Amino acid sequence: MATAIAGPLSRFFAKDDGDAVRLRAGVEAWRKDLVSSVAEKVGAQLAWDEASDTVFESDLGDSGWIALRLFAFYAEHSDLDWPDTVPVLAEFDVKWREAAEDKFSKSLYGQLLACEMWLPGEFPVTIRAPRPDGDAAEIGSLKVLADQLLWLNQRTFQASVEEIAEWLEMPAEAGGLFLMAARRGYAALRAAVEVAQAKTIPLVVKP
Repeated sequence: MATAIAGPLSRFFAKDDGDAVRLRAGVEAWRKDLVSSVAEKVGAQLAWDEASDTVFESDLGDSGWIALRLFAFYAEHSDLDWPDTVPVLAEFDVKWREAAEDKFSKSLYGQLLACEMWLPGEFPVTIRAPRPDGDAAEIGSLKVLADQLLWLNQRTFQASVEEIAEWLEMPAEAGGLFLMAARRGYAALRAAVEVAQAKTIPLVVKP
């Protein structure tokens, strides 16, 4: 099951509230290192309150995350047929693997496809860097992710806010119906993005 989590990174990586307080200084040091390693224009935007008590979790279901990203990928490739059911791994698609090696740099939805962590700010590039826990990650812009989700809806689903809210109740089980899982994934991720933007906090998808 994939979960989109909007909140301070110290809370994301912590085991409990006390652990989050202990991790806060480490995350702040990580943020400063990240800012110093990227262009000044980008770095100036990477600011949020690690002491925030906002933590919002949105359930994408067992296959909603895979289905959503594959849906966005197929939406730009008219030569590919959408699968009826959600595959176990997106990497089973040869063209997906080729695009992934290029970090989806030519895609309208590159930050949705390439990243699993987005930080407050608006920058078109993604940043390859270790996360606070040391694992390497492709890090994106929260504002650009929100824009890309909006474009995806405009170019494909063309769904209203009310329709999207109803998608949160759709099933997204492993191996389930592809389009249904993609809609569930879209609605769940969008809900978390809205909270992250409103509170100016990071967003992470935990596959």
